[in-house]
Amino acid sequence: MIKPITIYSPAPSYKQFYMVAGIALLLIGMSGQSLWPDFQLQFGMLCLAALTLFMIGFTKQFEPAISLIFDKQTLQYFHRYGQWSVKWENVSRVHIPVFHYALEHREISYIGVKLHELEELVDQFSPRLASRIIHEHRDILALAISQGDATRADVQINFSPYKFASGYKVTGPIATCLHQMDLLEKVYGAHLLIPFSSFSELPNDIIKQMALARKE
Repeated sequence: MIKPITIYSPAPSYKQFYMVAGIALLLIGMSGQSLWPDFQLQFGMLCLAALTLFMIGFTKQFEPAISLIFDKQTLQYFHRYGQWSVKWENVSRVHIPVFHYALEHREISYIGVKLHELEELVDQFSPRLASRIIHEHRDILALAISQGDATRADVQINFSPYKFASGYKVTGPIATCLHQMDLLEKVYGAHLLIPFSSFSELPNDIIKQMALARKE
């Protein structure tokens, strides 16, 4: 039996970069305002940009240091607002979704996970995580509209209860998130989408490691 494989997030490294860059630019901006009064506006804008960089770095310290843990039985994903895990036996496919642009196939910057059954996720998602996922995936749905893979009516947020084949019913943000997952699966073949920005390794290498872990 292999040990669980851990995929780390690049957030800690980015945090240091943004915070150091923000402090450096802020010092330059403040010095420039004193030394060259005629350019106070320009250096003032530089100070605002520096504060923005610093705040980005500051918020990244709340990002989880680990993105994924998986072994022969389970895949677990860590998000700033929570986490979820699924058993491999419930996973139908792991891939990088693509869309058609002119005569080309272009990748979406996510690893997609298609499930056999969504009911397993109900206890995994908190309302807070579900609400955040709904928001984060709006850009993917906007892409689907632009490519003609979905209509504006399709991507409207669905607040109705979500009913499983078993008769079990879910309401609230989790139900809305499940409706959105169904749409994402229809358009891009995946219920769960994990952004490339979560990884410190190449996405294709991670998918290969997942495949090997499942076979062990």
